[in-house]
Amino acid sequence: MDLLLYLSYGLLGGLILNVMPCVLPVLTMKVFHLVEQGSASARERRLHGVAYTGGILASFLLLAAIVIALRASGERVGWGMQFQHPPFVATMVALIFAFGLNALGVFEWNVSITGRPGSPGYGASFANGVFASVMSTPCSAPFLGTAAVFALGAAVPWWQTVVLFLSIGLGLASPFLLVSFVPAVGRALPRPGAWMDTFKALMGFTLMAAAVWLFGALQAQVSRDSATWFLAFLLVLAAALWGVHHFGSLIESTARRLTVRAIALAVVVAAVVGFVRFDKPDGGAQPARPGTIAWHPFNAAGVRLALAKNRPVFMDYTAEWCANCKTNEKLFLETDAVRTTLARTGILPMKADMTNENEEIEQWLEDLGRKGIPAYVIYLPGGKRDLLPEAITAELVVEHLDAAARQVRPIPQSAVQLEAQSAVQLEAQSAVQLEAQSAPQE
Repeated sequence: MDLLLYLSYGLLGGLILNVMPCVLPVLTMKVFHLVEQGSASARERRLHGVAYTGGILASFLLLAAIVIALRASGERVGWGMQFQHPPFVATMVALIFAFGLNALGVFEWNVSITGRPGSPGYGASFANGVFASVMSTPCSAPFLGTAAVFALGAAVPWWQTVVLFLSIGLGLASPFLLVSFVPAVGRALPRPGAWMDTFKALMGFTLMAAAVWLFGALQAQVSRDSATWFLAFLLVLAAALWGVHHFGSLIESTARRLTVRAIALAVVVAAVVGFVRFDKPDGGAQPARPGTIAWHPFNAAGVRLALAKNRPVFMDYTAEWCANCKTNEKLFLETDAVRTTLARTGILPMKADMTNENEEIEQWLEDLGRKGIPAYVIYLPGGKRDLLPEAITAELVVEHLDAAARQVRPIPQSAVQLEAQSAVQLEAQSAVQLEAQSAPQE
């Protein structure tokens, strides 16, 4: 019975992923593809739906296999944690950037969208399913977190993990399947026409926006020089793709097309070797901007210090690559109501940044029973905690903060300032100790 419940959570969570911000560029691609296939037969539309679903299910099956292998080796696993690795994020930025260039007409890569001339392009539908799966993983959604915790649990049999991941994938694919197999829904789509050129260009700008968002995450993972050189690589990539289209189009001879593509590939490979590197960013927390919450960086000793002095801690588990996290931060956390409540109650705001790998933060998140972010919790004195729902509003956060403040005695403002200074001092001491430990021994 429990497995059936978690399967239903997986289906619902996968369905909701379709409207999450990180899947928005994939949604635009799917809509354009559906309209483009408007003149196809019913059988072809169904096969496109099956191919797209096959791409998603194959991706989630591979993800389940990776999770099972990592879990068997003793590694800690979580939802979307592949985005903690800069090479993976950089690859995704380059792919989305290339898709955007294609949509904007910089080059024509018909195989990627519509298949070869005269072919139905089922491979493109499969590839779109894979792309949708990859783009969905940095997002969490209601119900998905509960299903992910069960699927990633160490004591869960391997076959249940596989079934849970497939249920999430089926939920993600279900809207496209509905349009493909229900003629009434398909007939509601607009007919192909000249307007599609405009729509395709808008889709390109949407993809570029997604690339900019992911590049922002990459900037937080690598040094400033590494991020700048990666932009140079993207410029070379764009020039190479344009060159393939301009000098090696389908009207040219086969020999010329192959030569141009070989040269373009060599240029891109040379750019990867010469420009792409992943140096670690410089340390040091950034000061809070005026009018924003003065978040403290995650510090386990700082949490214990605050709780020992009867001060609750509001922890935000987040990452630069987590679109839901950044959206919640903009709409619901960085608001006057939440800032005022934090200042009035003296609750310590702390940010557990999972942009890069951090085993300690991952362990704390796992202790909450969560396998993905965003996650919000108020740690209370005496070992108690208040775990907020996955979907939040500013009013909900204020309500929980006020409830936490009522459970402890009021804290004088002077004590709040003293504790904040103590936490900063403790963090500085920890940094000095870490630097001393990492220094080479004479």
